[in-house]
Amino acid sequence: MGKHSRRKPSYLPKVAAGAAPLALLLAGPATSLAAQTDPAIPLPLDHQREGTLDRGAGVTSEGDTSVLRGFVNSTERDVYRKDLGDAKVVADVRRSVSENVETRDGVTVRPDNVGVLTASKTTQGVTQGQRNTMKLDPYGGAVAGNETNLGRSDERLTEAAVDPRSDTPSLIAEDGRAIDASEGTYHAVRPLSGFGVINETQQHAGGEFGRAARLDGGFSGDLGGLLEAGRSSGHAVDLGNLATVGATSAQHGDGRFDGVLPLDARSGAGFGQEHAFGGTAGPMSGLVTTGQDADLARQGGGLTGTGANTINGDLGIIEVAQVHGSTSTSVHGLLPTVDPAEAGRVTQSGTLDLTVFDRPAHLGVTADALPLELRRS
Repeated sequence: MGKHSRRKPSYLPKVAAGAAPLALLLAGPATSLAAQTDPAIPLPLDHQREGTLDRGAGVTSEGDTSVLRGFVNSTERDVYRKDLGDAKVVADVRRSVSENVETRDGVTVRPDNVGVLTASKTTQGVTQGQRNTMKLDPYGGAVAGNETNLGRSDERLTEAAVDPRSDTPSLIAEDGRAIDASEGTYHAVRPLSGFGVINETQQHAGGEFGRAARLDGGFSGDLGGLLEAGRSSGHAVDLGNLATVGATSAQHGDGRFDGVLPLDARSGAGFGQEHAFGGTAGPMSGLVTTGQDADLARQGGGLTGTGANTINGDLGIIEVAQVHGSTSTSVHGLLPTVDPAEAGRVTQSGTLDLTVFDRPAHLGVTADALPLELRRS
């Protein structure tokens, strides 16, 4: 999750505006639509369909390794239109499927190394989205859309070799898999030109798992995994030149583990969230953002933790005055511990910036504990 930046509150922040349905109008293939009538639909709709299919494969050589790369990309789009007097209804449905494959095979013959290498990487993705639009002339209209994405990837590597000088074998075997899914929705209602309500939501989840084994005079192995999920939403009310108000929120969390066999193991979990609220009314504008995040990690018998809370606020009148204030609190430490001075540390900071008729003023203070330190920032 990125930090909120200052922007006109009449626009949804990036966390909301980045929802997938907003990109649908830009994603169509360049081929022209071919109008046709779909006999499966009894209504007299204007149906237009287009699709593309791209595929390719090739072999290259990189030193002692032969590399095969191939891909398949398929897209499909169906557009349904219907005019009902002054009302026009359009349904735009898009689908796409893609797959990319890369394999590597090689044989190495040198005085100090004789070995073979095999590796493969595969990625697959599926996207489906729909955007429905209704317009009522000479008034406004409504738009509703959604998009779903699914993706997965697999990676494998096996490398076996031997040193002819010492007859010492070595082996590397790695395997990694990942999967992710997301879904977003978009709704906008504009009863009049320049006035409207916009809502966006997005949810996503994913995970990955990897393992590796190595043999080179001894044995070692790695094992790791991650699960992550999050959501975001954005809401805005546009009253044209009168005022605008917008709000966003986002949360995410993850759990992870990894280790080096046979002794070292680590695990952890994290959580974060961000909120923003802003608006404009005539020459006045304001924006408030908050963010919290926390992370816990365990290694052996030790538990480390970090956390932070930030608040930022802006208030201004164009060409008259601007006020910016921020406060931040962070905590980090190691538990359990014998020495209380090492148990944790808290840092508190705050700033206030004021500009009146282009005359700026700044005040900032930072405090640390333990031990307690107070200094200008």
